[in-house]
Amino acid sequence: MRVAALLYALGFLATVIGPEPIGPPHDSDLPVYAFYADQMLGGELPYRDFAFEYPPLAAPLLALGGVAGTGHYELVFGVIAFVLGGVVVALTGELAARTGADRRTGLIAAAVVVPLCGALIRNRFDLAPVALMLAALVLMCRERPRLGLAVLGAGALTKGFPLVVVPVALAWLLARGERRAAAEGAVALAATVLVIGGAAAALSADGFADSLEYHLDRPAQVESSPAVVLTGLEVLGEGHAVTEESFGSAGVRHPDSGLVLGLFTALLAGGLVLVVGAVTVRRPPAPRQLVLASLAAVVLFAALGKVFSPQFMIWVAPLTALAAAWRMYPLCACLVAAHLLTLLDYPFLYDDLAAGDQWASGIVGLRNAALVAAVALVVRELVSPAREAAGPRWPDRLRRPRPAPR
Repeated sequence: MRVAALLYALGFLATVIGPEPIGPPHDSDLPVYAFYADQMLGGELPYRDFAFEYPPLAAPLLALGGVAGTGHYELVFGVIAFVLGGVVVALTGELAARTGADRRTGLIAAAVVVPLCGALIRNRFDLAPVALMLAALVLMCRERPRLGLAVLGAGALTKGFPLVVVPVALAWLLARGERRAAAEGAVALAATVLVIGGAAAALSADGFADSLEYHLDRPAQVESSPAVVLTGLEVLGEGHAVTEESFGSAGVRHPDSGLVLGLFTALLAGGLVLVVGAVTVRRPPAPRQLVLASLAAVVLFAALGKVFSPQFMIWVAPLTALAAAWRMYPLCACLVAAHLLTLLDYPFLYDDLAAGDQWASGIVGLRNAALVAAVALVVRELVSPAREAAGPRWPDRLRRPRPAPR
């Protein structure tokens, strides 16, 4: 525990004073967060009095960074991020212990991997929804599915991606024969989302709808897999990909954008169905199957979605650490490669990528492919017990048994 705490503290310190790519990047969302905090602490409300692009529970978190005045926002938010990162490390260690791995290995791996995401862990708020998602998984592993799914709903109301864990969690419960717990957990999650989301909508229905429309209208973000394909189409002479600065990031538009985005939406939906199905293969599925499939669903969402900002690798970090704790070394290698390629992309290649550079787009495509390969390895791991139960694979059947030693 002390070793993990020391490694995490040193890693976090490196994000403050270290060189790029671990240290401070060339841009930050903190000025935007400070603006929101200033508005809220001045008595104005998100959605009603000013446009707010994030889910409702992000608002109090961002406002908390301004309690000492927006002039000290970076310092206060950095302290909040440090605490949240420590919570993520501790929860990852707990999940390692709950899924048959060594707690200490999980803690040390998480203490190394979380700071590997660089300064993004302290100038973005993604650690908060990751912590809530992991807390929900811990609760479910402790056989408290109703509270776990409610916490998962809170995570989705902080940043939407934990929603992809919901079908995995419900399928896991049903495969264990816990139909009542699944139904009650679904009700608890729905109640959480409806009450908090309804309160946000009550402030301003139009403002809340605008925040949802904001994300629906975004083009393919330049680091996303759809954007890589659109850039590749231009290389093949199929239309012209235009990079534009909009929606707070660089986006790619192409005459075939609608077709490509529709294709990736279908691929994402199909991949999630595959992951959900894989978690039910082993009856009853163990806690490790729940955690493995849930985090794989999040990785798939990042890899195939139309937006893939560098901070999304914070979502990937728990699975990277747990793969090391579980001694799933090919999976760990794929995920570590994705982390390292992200550090190469951001900040070193990001400006070239935003300018439409094909080499930079290829690096990003390789990163995204590594994440998809990681999900494929997870699915293989989830279904392999069923293969073993069915008997030896056909190449093994052809081998002659060795004679017994004399």
